[in-house]
Amino acid sequence: MIRRFEIDNFKSLVDFSMPMPPHELGRFVCLIGLNGAGKSTVLQALDFLGHVGSGDVSEWLKIRDWLAGDLTSRFLKKHLITFKLEFEFDQLGRVVWEGSFNSVFQRCTSELIAVNGDPVLIAKDQKLFARLVPAGTAQDASPTSKNFELQNLSYEGSTLSLLKTGRWHAAIEAVRESLGALKSLDMLSPQAMRQRSRAGVDIGYGGERLSAYVHGMDADGKQRLLSLLQEFYPFVEGLTTRAVKAGWKELSVGERYLDAADKPLNTSAKQLNDGLLRILAVLAQVEIGRPAEATSSATGPSLQIPKGCVLFDEIENGVNPELMKRLVEKLIQAPQQVMVTTHSPLILNYLPIKTAEESVMLLYRNGHGHTKSVRFFDLPSVHRKLGLLGPGEVFVDTDLTHLSEEVEQLQLTAAEAAARGAGLAIERVVEQIEDAKRLSRSAIRKARRSAGRPSDEAGE
Repeated sequence: MIRRFEIDNFKSLVDFSMPMPPHELGRFVCLIGLNGAGKSTVLQALDFLGHVGSGDVSEWLKIRDWLAGDLTSRFLKKHLITFKLEFEFDQLGRVVWEGSFNSVFQRCTSELIAVNGDPVLIAKDQKLFARLVPAGTAQDASPTSKNFELQNLSYEGSTLSLLKTGRWHAAIEAVRESLGALKSLDMLSPQAMRQRSRAGVDIGYGGERLSAYVHGMDADGKQRLLSLLQEFYPFVEGLTTRAVKAGWKELSVGERYLDAADKPLNTSAKQLNDGLLRILAVLAQVEIGRPAEATSSATGPSLQIPKGCVLFDEIENGVNPELMKRLVEKLIQAPQQVMVTTHSPLILNYLPIKTAEESVMLLYRNGHGHTKSVRFFDLPSVHRKLGLLGPGEVFVDTDLTHLSEEVEQLQLTAAEAAARGAGLAIERVVEQIEDAKRLSRSAIRKARRSAGRPSDEAGE
């Protein structure tokens, strides 16, 4: 699970951190804010790091129709994007992956992976150090390490793309698996989901591989997906996929109604309504997802890598408000970490109070135009309302336009308080030094009197 995310020089994200210490991200995260605040940019940045990890940045840029120069912030004049992701794994503890990505060369020029502060991968000055478990040894063997000269190696994104799976320290494998399981659906489109597709390890950015993804599920997976869909649409009785010409897969939904020939109604994905397709896609990726995988090399017991993080932009789009409560419940209880953006107070209103307090992040632009984050319900003016209103009602009753001013003022007050505290601390140190001097002079006078020598104040 991702516990903290930091990045600098990615579009409007300049010296960005989410959440601010000492808080951490939970299994469900909800981003709110005005249009243009940077909500989608945060999802794009996380998706970008997932593809940095897998080493296919150029393909990712092509899918989004971006140039490499579109990555960096227009507020800064530099090519390096620095980042830090802090993960938590049950059997490993805290694992940090951080580095610097050069947008010109489209690869990381420095990287570090550390588990509980102990480095297991270091890339710096054209050299790569990584800890591994040699082939043929027991899983609990003490790992050795391997060094690489990077100057003669061609790679894209992270140096992780150079390392073959299965030989490396568990923390390296865990980071690699988590980045590979980070899925963004920020371009989800019903029109794309209606298409036939040939293959799919996931449903794709816009859902364009949904039919192939469902086709590839085993019988149990399809039945579970059908049962979940029936919670939203009781009239659905079946999910059917079939292979057509040239390996293309086609999806259709069976309904309990009868057509003119008294046969069960079967509707192609081309004719399904937007809401059903969106909910089907969300359930397929979040509830079914890809199974957890055990690392094949570790410094301890075999580890089950979490199912990653799934990103949704404006999750409420195309979904009937009456179905929203059930959808929010599914997202909160999902086996994967889920991050959504929303403009809908309904999403917040269906969150339990404690979940809302911990998961709702306000994104805003500061006076320099940089995107910043703060826990929404930590703001005093917002928190006071929470005792009287539901989370969604508080959202509606709050003027987000002026809320950034409150955040900036709170941060200024905190900085001034810290400065005053530092000043008081310095004053106490000076007082302690003066006290020590007085004690020293007193001790000297006493020693001279004991020796029968007159006290010389000037010489003291």
